[in-house]
Amino acid sequence: MNAAAVVAFLIITSAYLELELKGLLLRESVRDLETRAYLVRDNLKDLQSPQQAVALAAESSGSRITLIERSGTVLADSEALAGEMESHLDRPEVRQALEAGVGTAQRFSETRRTDFLYVAVTERGDANAPIVRVAVPMQAISTRLNVVRGTLYITVGVLALVGFALSFVMATYMVRPMEAMRDAAQKIARGDYEVKLELDRRDEFGQLVEAFNSMGHELRNRVGQLESNRRELATIMDNMAEGLLLVEAGGNVTMANRAAAELLGVKDRELVGRALWESVRLPEVDDLLASMEKLEEPRRVWFEDRTHGAQRRVLQVVATPLFDTANGKQHAVLLVSDATEDQKLLEMRQDFVANVSHELKTPLTSISAYVETLLDGAAGDESVRIPFLRKIQVNATRLSKLVSDILNLSRLESGVGDESRQQLDLNAMAQACINKHREAAEAKGVQLSLLRAPQPVIALVNEEDMTEALDNLVVNAISYTPQGGKVEVAARRTDAGLQLEVKDTGCGIPAEALPRVFERFYRVDKARSRDLGGTGLGLAIVKHVAIKHGGRVDAESEVGKGSTFRISLPAPQPSVVRV
Repeated sequence: MNAAAVVAFLIITSAYLELELKGLLLRESVRDLETRAYLVRDNLKDLQSPQQAVALAAESSGSRITLIERSGTVLADSEALAGEMESHLDRPEVRQALEAGVGTAQRFSETRRTDFLYVAVTERGDANAPIVRVAVPMQAISTRLNVVRGTLYITVGVLALVGFALSFVMATYMVRPMEAMRDAAQKIARGDYEVKLELDRRDEFGQLVEAFNSMGHELRNRVGQLESNRRELATIMDNMAEGLLLVEAGGNVTMANRAAAELLGVKDRELVGRALWESVRLPEVDDLLASMEKLEEPRRVWFEDRTHGAQRRVLQVVATPLFDTANGKQHAVLLVSDATEDQKLLEMRQDFVANVSHELKTPLTSISAYVETLLDGAAGDESVRIPFLRKIQVNATRLSKLVSDILNLSRLESGVGDESRQQLDLNAMAQACINKHREAAEAKGVQLSLLRAPQPVIALVNEEDMTEALDNLVVNAISYTPQGGKVEVAARRTDAGLQLEVKDTGCGIPAEALPRVFERFYRVDKARSRDLGGTGLGLAIVKHVAIKHGGRVDAESEVGKGSTFRISLPAPQPSVVRV
């Protein structure tokens, strides 16, 4: 490429110089002929014969001399007979001389049958002054031009050789390192950050290559750090429990993590690059997107996801106000979370308040009515007073038990209270529970027995909490078992851990009610439960005691055949004795 540029430059330069030299030779020849013409004109004044003057001038100058009257008649010519020559008044150089005193022309001579360069001069102010014309063949000028052209070509050839040598030196010294740097830069642009240039020079190019390699190394470190940060951010986003969406002002999703796609019930590729309302067709989402441009503080919305069939799920979306990003666009962050459990807790709290209010209201209303009746005059009638006081006592006892159960359940749920635990034998705990309730069972005609494990069943438990849980199960079993029925308490060790089991032959629980029996204030038969003095919190307390000890409670039942409640506990780890 460099050699071609040198050749083209030399060709253009030589052509230009040749044209300039040719013009220069013509201009010099014109001046030379003009000088000769003036000399001839001056010599004519000293010589009487025009022919003689022309001959002498031609001999001394080596050029053709022609003497012409102002009328165009040829008076004398150094190379032709004047009488045989036609009028020269129409010759261009003659006309120019008559008009300006000097005239030049380059044309074909009919007399000599060759090209001539003509210069004619005369005195403009003298009407009798003849015209002196001097001419030389163009061949003479071409000969001089050929000589100069040969010299020019030789010079151009030498310059070409010098140019090729300089091009080679330049290519080796400058162009090739630059091309190598260009190729390396292109590789870096394509993502190949391991490229490195080698140039064993200490000049400016060596310093430039060293700086380029340092830049590549730094760029490689920066890109690696950015990639590491990107992977770390992507890992964090993909492992977030909450869904994260980056949304433009128009609602288009530019980034979404895996949790967002799972929570919204769509695929990742169906979220990114599309408007959110196209993937999630819910009025709450549409309203949130429409209000984003007006948000001045984060906004929360809740909506029920209807894409999971019978399974109820509540989602919460928190939208931030729009903010400007590095590319000049406005975006907002949407944080999506599963609020189903929170909603359940809220509903349970509301139900709990309503149930507590109702459960407290019933005995209080009864007590108030009996007291009012006694105050209205029935207190003096013993047949009325005694039954009413007993009713007040029953309702007060029931109220006290209800408040106690509520406080106990609240303590278990909050985790506040006595957390001390000790290793106890579940066989002994079950035996103590049977001894406590044996009298009530016998009074109802229910057989209460213990199925003792052959070996001690040692569990790490809070004695007060576990005793209350077991008491609740035994009391429920006795209450719902008819006369002649059986209640059996068992403690055992299994491969999975430890178990406390209470089995009865009572009325049983319907299958549709079985999953809800551990809910607070849930009763299968509300009227019968109140008649038996139950608060509806006993099984909820059992459930939370089991959870508090790292276990669980299960129930099995068949209507008319009885029920089985089972508390499963983890086996305690063997203690390590340090010697």
